[in-house]
Amino acid sequence: MKSLFVRILIIICVVACSFATHSCTSAEAKRVKTHRAVKQKKQSKVGVASQVIKSDKSLVLGNDDKLCVDRANELAFTLLKKQSSSEPFKSFTFSPLSVSYALAMASNGASGATLKEIEALTGPSAAANSFYSRYVAHFTPSVVMSNYLAMNNRFIINPDYIKAITGVYNAQVSNLDFGTSKATQQINDWIKQQSGGEFDNIVKQTHPNEIIYLINYLKFKALWVNPFDKNFTFDREFTNDDGITMQVPSMFRYFRELYYEDNACQAISMKYDNSEFCMLVVLPKDVKINKFLSMMGAEEFNRILSGLKAPERVVDLILPRFSTDCNLNLRDILATLMPTAFNDNADFSRLSKAHSYINRFTQDTKITVNEYGTEASGVTVQSNIFKSINLSFNATHPFLYFIYDETTHAILQAGQFCGDS
Repeated sequence: MKSLFVRILIIICVVACSFATHSCTSAEAKRVKTHRAVKQKKQSKVGVASQVIKSDKSLVLGNDDKLCVDRANELAFTLLKKQSSSEPFKSFTFSPLSVSYALAMASNGASGATLKEIEALTGPSAAANSFYSRYVAHFTPSVVMSNYLAMNNRFIINPDYIKAITGVYNAQVSNLDFGTSKATQQINDWIKQQSGGEFDNIVKQTHPNEIIYLINYLKFKALWVNPFDKNFTFDREFTNDDGITMQVPSMFRYFRELYYEDNACQAISMKYDNSEFCMLVVLPKDVKINKFLSMMGAEEFNRILSGLKAPERVVDLILPRFSTDCNLNLRDILATLMPTAFNDNADFSRLSKAHSYINRFTQDTKITVNEYGTEASGVTVQSNIFKSINLSFNATHPFLYFIYDETTHAILQAGQFCGDS
């Protein structure tokens, strides 16, 4: 008779991406001309300051490290394409970095074909452990990460697995009875505490046959180096790829920007203050966003980043102010990439002698982008009515965005904006 089959390795990625507001008034910015002069002057000052306060927690990447980043970014685009294909006219956001962290933690319990499948997405398990343990130390104050391992006390978990998760990923560990509602409450309490109440009741009910919950919480919080002036935020027409035109609050600023352009797209990179992270906004030119995405990948992403340069002229930037909350069930998508990990053939023998597989992989994310950084309050943008002689970047149709690390190019947050909120 078939031995007792126990369902479950559960990985839940809970990600918050939010930003602090900052009081920023510009009394003299009552006209576009004045606005430009003030912002240009401020830009020159901030440019010097940003060099002084830049973090010294730089990483020197070895070949294994680069492989891990490339695998994580390829996974980012795979998930981005699949999600965009399933909901082509809807805004969404997710954290590729959090997914990669969760998979890297899971790899420490996998063996055989299951381990090979995970490593195809993360890089070799040992290399991923080494890179991600050092990458946490590389984070500037704008990023907070915490990990959690909740274990069912009805099962024996391999001590080496616990050691890896606590030692490499600094995870907090709880030994709980998953057959009680108290276990569900304790897991949710941890998530709620880590997120400052932003996420609650993520886990609906633990099951007696579940072995572990792996949870990664990631929060990004930063202000722009060059904030937008709230006085120049107005409603502006935004046309979705299904032909629907709507009024979207849009911001405007006039700065020298890191800018890229080719026949297929425009791209602009905006720096966060006291952080090694930037937001890259990629605006397709003549094609719908899902068709444009079919041509994108980690290699194309790096090519755009390598092509960014400060233009001789400033850029008139129009960008929607937006806020997106998203709950993604990534199980089905990941099951196509690592099928044995999600079925009876899974091999998580380094996790526990009890036969287990991944039965749940979800991610809850939030992002808000406003004049000061990115936050969930409404701000409206309409371009000033003048004919500019400068480069124009008018995000008035669907676009992609990526929060990435300047040093490694690892993608922390990614998404598409389609005008809905």
